[in-house]
Amino acid sequence: QHRCSKGQVVRAMGKKGKAPVPEAEPEAPVEDPTAGGWTCAECDYEHLEEEAASGECVACGVERPAQEVGRFAGYKVGLVLACEDFSGKLKALKVDVGEGEDAALNIVTNAGNVKEGCRVVVATIGATVEMKGEEVVVSRAVVGGKPSEGMLCDAPMLGWVGGGAGAAALLP
Repeated sequence: QHRCSKGQVVRAMGKKGKAPVPEAEPEAPVEDPTAGGWTCAECDYEHLEEEAASGECVACGVERPAQEVGRFAGYKVGLVLACEDFSGKLKALKVDVGEGEDAALNIVTNAGNVKEGCRVVVATIGATVEMKGEEVVVSRAVVGGKPSEGMLCDAPMLGWVGGGAGAAALLP
């Protein structure tokens, strides 16, 4: 499950079990990219807007990461280090996003075109992706009983033409 920008919980994987998302009033655009809350990547504590001014997590004390600005904030290129098929169509991946093999992310995906050695685009925790016209903020999740610390992007999520929805965008 992932939390969308309106605070609603939605499933990011597959079509089964996705609850209908009620329509909400449109929100005013945020002028200041550093305004609003943030989620600590270390302990998952969701800081409210009034707590956001602090330079560190109020729950665990970890320093707040530098704020990336723009549509692709929180997106990284990753190298798939390991790929394990499980539970039918799902795959558990270990993906290095430039932090080193020891800090590789665990990501669960249903993208059939991913294998060990592929370079992929990863939306990390806190990144905003567009799925079927809805903006969704990526958060930690448990998918098929395995932890997932991000999600692979397909061509439509990146605004690319020619790639299929649901197939991971692969890079050379």
